[in-house]
Amino acid sequence: MNVKIYHSITNEEFLEVIQSVGFKTYNNEQVTKALGNTMYMVKVEVDGKLAGIGRVVGDYSIVCCLSDICVKPEFQKKGIGLIIVNELKKMIEEGVKEGEKMQIELTPTAGNEKFYQKAGFKYKPDVITGMYLWIEK
Repeated sequence: MNVKIYHSITNEEFLEVIQSVGFKTYNNEQVTKALGNTMYMVKVEVDGKLAGIGRVVGDYSIVCCLSDICVKPEFQKKGIGLIIVNELKKMIEEGVKEGEKMQIELTPTAGNEKFYQKAGFKYKPDVITGMYLWIEK
């Protein structure tokens, strides 16, 4: 399995992946605006085929949110999602300066909580209904 990571996503790639997992679709103008306002983005190809995407949106300072972490069905359960999340976490961490901290939030689709826990996120449904991770230096 030849895996390549890229830090750009085209509108067509974005729509292709989110539609493959059954997410709601958007018009081209929305996708252009969303991708243009993205802090960090990751696209993964496996053997030259588009396998998955992920984005980070936020304020570049205190809080950000993982968004659109999607892996096409034929590539699921092969570690691609973890590659995407770990690459995004690395990019966020590189943007945090000494003495600062940033919270990463996410709202996983039902049943994916354990996946994000494997990626280091905390899940405390009795305290907060979302999940989070602090990157601190």
